[in-house]
Amino acid sequence: MRRVTVIVSKDQLTNFLSYAGQEGLLHFVTVPDKQVPTGTIPFETSLLVARLAAVRNRLTTIAPLMRDSHAEPELNNISSQSVESLAEYLDKEALNLERSVKQLEARQEKLQEERGRNVQLSRLLSGLEKLGVRLSTVGGTGFTTILAGEAPRDSVESIRMELDRVSYGNAIFAITNTSDEAESFFAILPSAFQDEAKQALAALGARLEPGLAQLPPDPSEAKKQVEQRLEETRLGEKELETDRAQLAKEYGPRYASLLMMFEILEVRAKALSTALATQSTVLLDAWVPEERFDGFSKGASKASGDDISIQVDEHAAERIVRTAREHSEELIPEHVVGEEPPPTLIDAPAFFKPLQSVINNFGTPSYHELNPLPFMIITYPIIYGLMFGDVGQGLLFIFGGLFLWNLKKKGRKIFELGQMIADGSELLILLGIGIVVFGIIFGDFFGFAPDFLKFNVVNGVRAPIFSPSDLKIEFMVITLFVGVAHLTFGLALSAINKIKNKEYSHAIFGPISWAVFYISGVYLISQVVIAGFKFGIALKPPYVFFLVPIFVPLVLMAWKEGGLHMFEAFLSSASNTFSYLRIWALNIADFEFKFALFIALGVLGAIIGNVLVLIIEGLIVFVQTLRLHWVEWFSKFYEGTGTPFAPYQEPLTGLVVANKWYQNQ
Repeated sequence: MRRVTVIVSKDQLTNFLSYAGQEGLLHFVTVPDKQVPTGTIPFETSLLVARLAAVRNRLTTIAPLMRDSHAEPELNNISSQSVESLAEYLDKEALNLERSVKQLEARQEKLQEERGRNVQLSRLLSGLEKLGVRLSTVGGTGFTTILAGEAPRDSVESIRMELDRVSYGNAIFAITNTSDEAESFFAILPSAFQDEAKQALAALGARLEPGLAQLPPDPSEAKKQVEQRLEETRLGEKELETDRAQLAKEYGPRYASLLMMFEILEVRAKALSTALATQSTVLLDAWVPEERFDGFSKGASKASGDDISIQVDEHAAERIVRTAREHSEELIPEHVVGEEPPPTLIDAPAFFKPLQSVINNFGTPSYHELNPLPFMIITYPIIYGLMFGDVGQGLLFIFGGLFLWNLKKKGRKIFELGQMIADGSELLILLGIGIVVFGIIFGDFFGFAPDFLKFNVVNGVRAPIFSPSDLKIEFMVITLFVGVAHLTFGLALSAINKIKNKEYSHAIFGPISWAVFYISGVYLISQVVIAGFKFGIALKPPYVFFLVPIFVPLVLMAWKEGGLHMFEAFLSSASNTFSYLRIWALNIADFEFKFALFIALGVLGAIIGNVLVLIIEGLIVFVQTLRLHWVEWFSKFYEGTGTPFAPYQEPLTGLVVANKWYQNQ
């Protein structure tokens, strides 16, 4: 990685960002305080961010209207527009669209209000018609008054009691109509209590109907008039839907264009938040991949009309790492020197990218440690296969992975969970290979031991080599030694990391001493077990001599690395090793589960057992394999404290591609 400082004129800033966003070569970082040039100030983005927030809100308001629109964005030449003018244009266009949408929303609210009011009125009139009450008597001004309206069903009884209280028991109350959510009511009470009754009804959520005076006195005639109003409302709603569809069709391309420009402007604003500025120039700091620097330099100059200066800090990465190491290997570099460390650009082979993602989910490799990928290509399918060895199941993994891999290469999308599995189809194939290999070793085919798996392998060695279900104790010992080998290899990688970083003392008194203690301890314990747990042999020759490489490394670790580190090495050596017994447990559980279902249900049980094992145990084994790598193995050599390379990129669409004018000049 090369650390570069780009100084570009404000007139050419947008052209430069457009080029950088399409090439994806720059990992922008904040200019360190110690390196801020005199006369520069942070690039002002607060107003831009505020305007972007307003545009985002407007686009969110417009989004429901455009939900079913799949229009292609209009092509707009934005390469010559500054971020400020582009933000202004976006704000103006989004505001115009928002106004159109809000006009539709206002019409919709008005129609919904009219529909609700007329539906309520229709129910009320149906009740009055049943009672034979003419509308001229409702709301009268004589000795008595009639109140008619609608209320939520759970409030009606409270309304009846409140009217009775207000009128001192002189109210007649009746339910005229009932719906799922509301009930229409009709009340007669002395006119003297009319105002107080209306206040009580309003407080309880009742809605009185004020428009009865405009209707014919006969309830049946009034109801016909209300039904006519409802029909007019329905016609208005149909017209509204037509206008909505027309607006979505007319403005769909513009909305798609605005949405794309908003995304571009948003990433530009984020990039500029790390920049410095003078009156006429903008200064940006970034990391560029070493092998792509020359091409970037030429392309940036061409895109910016040579109105650009690119300064290279050749020793930035070395300076950051060296300064951090001088203070403490435990410190994060930017805490030490005020600079962000160089990001890690991982160029993993395409087939192994899903496995690299497994590593990255733990942490991105840094420049002072090895990437575990080359080793996990071997260890991951081995440990997975040891737990799940079955030729039949493995072939399903392989063929299923190949099918999903083919869909992935063709760019076809499937349901969400299936898409997640398809994205990791290469890892599925890799695991399937491990399952098949150990299925051959174990002679297991969907829980059975068919004759076609019995054959000569090499030099008289016949498959199957052994069955874990028949040799449970022996298989337990094998899994423990697999754990010992895996952990020892992790300590060896830790020593390589430290030697590579010239931390020779830490290498000798850290992982090397730990490995000597661990291997010696494992050997001595194995001899005690072989002798029938006679611990006394550890004090007799030749085994007593192994006490030296056990205790001396512990003392050296405590002396140089600290007592806590020594104590951790002592405890984790045992706990991590025994953790590999999950390989043995899951393999035995796999066979016993399928065997039990076969005994109980015959062929149907065998089918059910294999399906359940494939789905449930396949996932469990993956999690346990992941745990053995992340927890037991990575703790020996891998921290994953690197910064992932996150290049500045703008959306790759026709909107942006149309601006590749600089490639033709």
